Amino acid sequence: MRLAAGVVDGAVLERLAEGAGWSEEALAAAVRAWRVGGADGLAVWVEEWSVSGEALARARAALEAVWEADERPVLRVSRRAGGRSSEAAPSCVWGATGRWWLYRREQERWVPAGGPSRDPATALASCAVPRDDEAR
Repeated sequence: MRLAAGVVDGAVLERLAEGAGWSEEALAAAVRAWRVGGADGLAVWVEEWSVSGEALARARAALEAVWEADERPVLRVSRRAGGRSSEAAPSCVWGATGRWWLYRREQERWVPAGGPSRDPATALASCAVPRDDEAR
C-alpha cells in the first residue's frame, strides 16, 4: 500500500490492482485506508475480525459512555469494514486495537473516511470534515 499510495499514474495503479487480485476501486479504498491509518487502518479495511465477548462488551461500553440510550447509534457486528450495511449514514468501525474508524458509503461501497479515535463520538464528528473531492 505504501507503494500504491505514492503512485499517480493510472496505468501503474491498474497493474498494481491486477497484481494484488483487486479491482481498481478496491485498491483505491485500500490506499485510502493506508493514508488515514497506516498498517492499522489497512488491517481494519482488509481483515475479517469477529468482535465477541470482552471486545464486544468494550465496544458497547464505549457507545454507552458517550450517548444517551435514545440517541445512541445502533451497534451492528460485521466481520469486515468493507462489507458494511446498505445504510447511507457514516459508520464507525471498531478495530482490533480498540479504536474507532470512520467509514462512509461512496458509490455502493464503504470506504475509510477518517483516522482512528478512542472515542466513537469523536470519530463520527470527523465526518463533518469534507472529503477531498468535496473540498473544491
